[in-house]
Amino acid sequence: MRTSDDLVVIHPGEGKRYGHILQLVEAKETDGRWGAAMVEGARGAGGAWTHLHRGEAEGLFILEGELDLCGAETVTKIGPGTFVLVPAGVEHTLLVSSETARWLAIWPAALDGLQEELEQAAQEGRKDPEVAVRLRAEHGMEPGRRLG
Repeated sequence: MRTSDDLVVIHPGEGKRYGHILQLVEAKETDGRWGAAMVEGARGAGGAWTHLHRGEAEGLFILEGELDLCGAETVTKIGPGTFVLVPAGVEHTLLVSSETARWLAIWPAALDGLQEELEQAAQEGRKDPEVAVRLRAEHGMEPGRRLG
């Protein structure tokens, strides 16, 4: 909703839903600076690989649940109320370690459209992991190391 004085208000549940991600704001709405999404996951959900974003930082604010923040060399337990700043070019991923978790992601502008493209590829039956890797690369996500 946009108020008469041009403030944008996004009420709970509003936004574009892509599976476990609720896109709240796209970078095109922030002068190309950042996007924001609410992310939800169940135990074990998260990246099997770390990844990085060259040239753009990412912010994560944990709302519910416990997660493992995985870097290139470390694993840090984080929970509600924790804010994480991921500087540009730093490997990272989150793994849900509680039954469920929910966090706000303030992410690089380059990620605009990625979730929509991944969903469209899945609907078209293009579920090959290479498709996801290619789409992520087109949106500035470089793979890091494989976990496990």
